Amino acid sequence: MNRKYPKTPYWPFSPYLGRNGRIHADPSRFVDVPVVISEKLDGSSILIHESNVYGRSVSAPSDGKWMAMVKKHHAWKVTEPHIYLYGEDIYGKHSIEYDAVQENRTFYAFALRVGTGAFCSFTEMSDYAIRKNIPVIPVLFDGVFGSVAEVYTFIDRAHEEPSVLGGEREGIVMRLSCDFAESEFSLNICKSVRVGHVKNAEHWTKNWKPCKVLACV
Repeated sequence: MNRKYPKTPYWPFSPYLGRNGRIHADPSRFVDVPVVISEKLDGSSILIHESNVYGRSVSAPSDGKWMAMVKKHHAWKVTEPHIYLYGEDIYGKHSIEYDAVQENRTFYAFALRVGTGAFCSFTEMSDYAIRKNIPVIPVLFDGVFGSVAEVYTFIDRAHEEPSVLGGEREGIVMRLSCDFAESEFSLNICKSVRVGHVKNAEHWTKNWKPCKVLACV
């Protein structure tokens, strides 16, 4: 099984399309079926597996200092050899400065694989994370849209709102609520990103700084 999280295609009407960004071919895929829209946080994509933390490369565990909080508070909870938990970690500040968060809330789970490589339903992922006391990515919508126009209107409005964590919002991620095979990943998920969310000329790891954190209470 390829443990690396696949690249998410763009919603066809996304205000920003990254270089060589793949566009989702069929927006009607998200109509008349249960979908979840979550906030796209400005952080690092992380995989937790057997108490180890992996970054962009899954060939070996990461030793990046910006992963200190996810290692301290959450990685050790994911011990099962068949579990692959993916999430966004904001401890290393990228472009957006969020409000201060408790140090055990810099990592937010957004996807789960169990053994076979299929991506679990959003509910199954959330239930697993909650059992482990691991934060889940902020959910903006959980339901059914009646038309592509309804989806467009919701996403357009979501771009105008601030982040759930305070500060600006980078964008959203929309996926089918149900489970789906890795081979169907690009059919069942997409992202929409606002223009101008990247403000740094150099990569954030060059002179990285931690986000604002509060001691756990």
